[in-house]
Amino acid sequence: MSDDNRAGFDFNGIPATVNEDTIDIADHASRQPAPGMNSYRRVLLVEPIYHVHSVGYYQAALDSTGFEDAEFTVVTSVVSDQEAQRLEAFAQSQPRLHLRLLAKHEPISRRVQCSRQYWRVMKQIEEILERESFDFLVYIMVDHTLPIFALPFAKRWFPHHFAMGIRGLAFRHHGLRHTAATPRGKRLEILDRWILGRALCSGVFRRLSFLDREAARRARALEKTPVSGEGVDAVDFPHRDPAEARVALGLSPEDFVFLIFGSLDHRKGVIETMETLRSVVCQDDRVVVLIGGRVAPGLRPHLEETLRTCNFRVVMHDRFISDGDMPNYFAAADCVLCGYKDFAGSSGVLLRSASFGNLGVVSPNGVMEDAVREFGFGEVIDVRDRAGFAASIRRLMHLSPEERAKMSAGAIAYARTHDFRLYMGQFLTPEEAAALKAKA
Repeated sequence: MSDDNRAGFDFNGIPATVNEDTIDIADHASRQPAPGMNSYRRVLLVEPIYHVHSVGYYQAALDSTGFEDAEFTVVTSVVSDQEAQRLEAFAQSQPRLHLRLLAKHEPISRRVQCSRQYWRVMKQIEEILERESFDFLVYIMVDHTLPIFALPFAKRWFPHHFAMGIRGLAFRHHGLRHTAATPRGKRLEILDRWILGRALCSGVFRRLSFLDREAARRARALEKTPVSGEGVDAVDFPHRDPAEARVALGLSPEDFVFLIFGSLDHRKGVIETMETLRSVVCQDDRVVVLIGGRVAPGLRPHLEETLRTCNFRVVMHDRFISDGDMPNYFAAADCVLCGYKDFAGSSGVLLRSASFGNLGVVSPNGVMEDAVREFGFGEVIDVRDRAGFAASIRRLMHLSPEERAKMSAGAIAYARTHDFRLYMGQFLTPEEAAALKAKA
């Protein structure tokens, strides 16, 4: 990996050259589709900020039904050489995927930083679209483009985006659920809805998928022409034997394993969760809390202090969990704990846990609650309601075998609605989906 942050890389394709912060694609003619290639099979996947699940999304795109022979060009930006090396290794193993790494960016912790990064990347995508021909333009996480496309001069700044039309996946509900409890929160929801409405009316979107199905329904009321639909946060179903996974993690078959997974900070309700478990667990209960993922520095001292008072075993792996190791954590678990604070979005942790048939304890007022209630595989709690939280934990710990089997079946049914083979299909218009189905 070069030390020059302006360097461009195109794996499995032609090298890209970079002038300042824009990409100049070399030898445009040689990258045209080969004779006989279907004209809708060339896809530009844009992810301005690479994250932990990105490789899974790229793999889902490659394996999607109807796109088995498509070629994908992925444009993204990483924060470290380690992330770049991981992506390079993946790209080199996928002959249909061409990876272009843009300039590395600084760690992002604020919304305004996300917006700036998206602006920079979108301008570079304009450069690519000016020089190359693609059939699909897909933004894997489209949320931070919405304020930009809501601006009155967006079409002047991004003419090629408008000419081609964007297909994107929105992870947030953008004020459509009315979940805010404070005056400031309600004002922000109004602003988010206004921004979304402006972006939808701009004409830039060919298809906008929402992971939040209720948000998708409400978004349709803001549209001049129908573009919004239900999204798919793709998950595959890796086989991992639970007994072997527990051995690998030092857990016993008799343990009831609660899993807390992912990057952990105060918003994830970890302290409240541990304190509630402490009040529930009895001396005879074989309870283990398995924590996998990086703990925020600001949370760690408080978390360590709390863990020292727990009356149950805690196994904490405060580190990045690789894709290869990740299935062990979900296969070894009985129940995943997602007691997040003020959270209405979807959860990849819940989805991946459900694919192993695990129970779920989730926050209210959002996509996670919808999933658990519709498919019946857990409990909906508020971490601030300690008594209610404790009662939910007790119920799940003492399910009958029949109740447990029914809930596990519900979890798997939920996960299969997000089968990775459905991933690219969410970006098709109804007419395109019908044509693809007829061809199949």
